[in-house]
Amino acid sequence: MFRETITSADGSTATGTATEAHARALLRTAVRRGYRVEATRTGGVIIERDVWDGSRIPKKRTVALEPVTPLGNITPTIRGDLDVIAARDAYLVTGAEGTFMGRNGRIAAGLHGIPPAAAKRLIGRGLVVLGEPYEATSNGYMPETRTPVRVSLAARLALHAQAHRTRTSEPLGYVRPADVGMGGITAGLNKGGRRGGLIYDGSSAASCTCREWTGTFEQRMFALDAARRHRQAATANFARTL
Repeated sequence: MFRETITSADGSTATGTATEAHARALLRTAVRRGYRVEATRTGGVIIERDVWDGSRIPKKRTVALEPVTPLGNITPTIRGDLDVIAARDAYLVTGAEGTFMGRNGRIAAGLHGIPPAAAKRLIGRGLVVLGEPYEATSNGYMPETRTPVRVSLAARLALHAQAHRTRTSEPLGYVRPADVGMGGITAGLNKGGRRGGLIYDGSSAASCTCREWTGTFEQRMFALDAARRHRQAATANFARTL
């Protein structure tokens, strides 16, 4: 379940809730229509589009979705558990009897198993979603109940955002020309109290933890804008897989 906040072009806001199915449909529609989308590390997503009302600068309409239940910190161990669940037909075991009672509360995923305490945390924090339970047997003859488990949309958004963390470097400021590969060029006033022979280097480098995008820009504001557009493009590609 998500908390939905809609901010209209006139600045008014409306709030409500959205199911995972509604959030998924909303995200798909936004990408199909070319809106800007960006996942957040808290498991939400921001959908933004321009609204033209005759002015020279467009206004914006945004829809922000955030999980009703905070996901908390996704540690490497939790990420590993979620990867195991996503890669296999995982299920929660309950109602096991006899020598198989130790399976109760565990999430089974192929040859892997997530202990009851860890499984309870995944469920309680909304990192996984449970399906409809069905009856099965342990080792072919002892009855047990199995409930399908899958990674929640909120968790997938958070994992995606974690994989696309961008950074931009601080501009060097006033430097010697030779320091930026411009030997022989001088700038500034050679007077007392002035920056004699220095030039201003406002460039900024940007990169992403995905290791698939880097860039150098004349100003940091350009680097920040490019980094944001990279995150939005990555989120759009992710949404197409839903």
